[in-house]
Amino acid sequence: MSNENAGVIAIIDDDDDVADVLGGLLEIVGYQVETYRSGNQFIAGIDPSKLACIVVDQNMPHMTGLEMLTKLGDQGVSIPSVLITGASDARLVRQATELGVMKVLQKPMSHHELLRFIECSMN
Repeated sequence: MSNENAGVIAIIDDDDDVADVLGGLLEIVGYQVETYRSGNQFIAGIDPSKLACIVVDQNMPHMTGLEMLTKLGDQGVSIPSVLITGASDARLVRQATELGVMKVLQKPMSHHELLRFIECSMN
């Protein structure tokens, strides 16, 4: 199944291994993927009109995932997003939900769960 016309999935994670594995997984199933190593790099380099969804790590230096999503919202940009984190709690989930995050996934996460989110966000 090809998803080439569905838009780009942006992966924002400062961990090269995580970004490469997630990007590779999504490319294997036919999605177009762009990876960014920081929230600042993502915000500086995006064209929101071509994005289908965002997969963003919460714990990154200089700007957390939620801070990045807040900046996007302040710019009027709303893109379906999933937040991945190594340490999830009720407060983080509540903040993410308030920002419109569709799903918070805790690392290590099921690739099937991530793919379900991606498929739902594309429809």
